[in-house]
Amino acid sequence: MNSAEIKEAARSLGADLVGIAPVERFEGMPEISDPRTFVPETRSVIAVGYRILRGSLRGVEEGTNFSSIYGFFGATYMEKMYMSRMVYDLCCMIENSGAVAAPVLSCRCADQSFVPDYKEYAHAAGLGSTGKGGFFLTPEYGHRQRLAFIFTSLELEGDEVIECDFCKDCDACIKACPLGAYKADNSLDLNLCRQCQNGAKVIPNEEVDRCASVCARACMVALEDKIGNRFHAKFRKRSVWQRGIHGESLTSGTPFIGGKCPDKIEGK
Repeated sequence: MNSAEIKEAARSLGADLVGIAPVERFEGMPEISDPRTFVPETRSVIAVGYRILRGSLRGVEEGTNFSSIYGFFGATYMEKMYMSRMVYDLCCMIENSGAVAAPVLSCRCADQSFVPDYKEYAHAAGLGSTGKGGFFLTPEYGHRQRLAFIFTSLELEGDEVIECDFCKDCDACIKACPLGAYKADNSLDLNLCRQCQNGAKVIPNEEVDRCASVCARACMVALEDKIGNRFHAKFRKRSVWQRGIHGESLTSGTPFIGGKCPDKIEGK
């Protein structure tokens, strides 16, 4: 299979994004994240992405559903069920040709000697680049995608590496953080992130999933007219709700009841 055939197959299986990086682009990468640590025969890295549905973030934005909708259609189920099936099928196609094809999700597990660097893989494959707030951004969806990879022995033509300039004059995500988790150099205090109750999802042994949190939603709002995937209606309808480190409402001082944001329920 060549690069064009790989991309056609990935998209026919449901991938919204697909890019390819020759393994030479990872020279100098720490051994713990080098694709050849996992698969010594690796000659190319195929990066694929599924969009995170904007609608799956609606419940978090409105303060009415913090886990189930986004969990099914934007986070865990999407990555480990829908997208993993697509990657499996694509690996089968590659292995049918006699080449090596190892599927890799972007999960980071602390007890492993190989830790995927999904942002670096996706950047090298030409999908986008990491923004000021630490989110991997693509021209099509901004921060709204989940990524997976295939390490293969196929020698494939790589895609052009791109740099997204979305963050040049923007710090919406940094200003939106109610806990002050961003440091002066824009790095994150992950201990604070793990305590965030503004849409962040803590996954054992992995990084904090911030895709639905207040910082990411601020980024999404700031990029609405800059990315390819645009909508007729604006995402943000009302004022932003914010929880403090103890779960209290920072906008009204009213306690959250049953996980629901009192400000949104009152129609503010």
